[in-house]
Amino acid sequence: MAKSKASYERRMRETAKKERADAKRERRLTRSDDPSGPGEDAPEIDENALLAELAELHAAFDREEMEFEEFEEKRDLLIAQLAPS
Repeated sequence: MAKSKASYERRMRETAKKERADAKRERRLTRSDDPSGPGEDAPEIDENALLAELAELHAAFDREEMEFEEFEEKRDLLIAQLAPS
């Protein structure tokens, strides 16, 4: 019985990981299809707020409140917002 539970949990993790990858791929395709790109209407980015959010994300991961894949995805999104255009 324990083996089937482990298999089930592994399968669920793999399914969730695939769904996140599909969503990420869709976001990238949507972004590349947008010919206007970031323009004058792009909101100003508050670096301090993003850095605070990144620090909270790291703290939540350290408290084991999320899986590594979820942490990595959220971290990458925050870092992408911090990257210079």
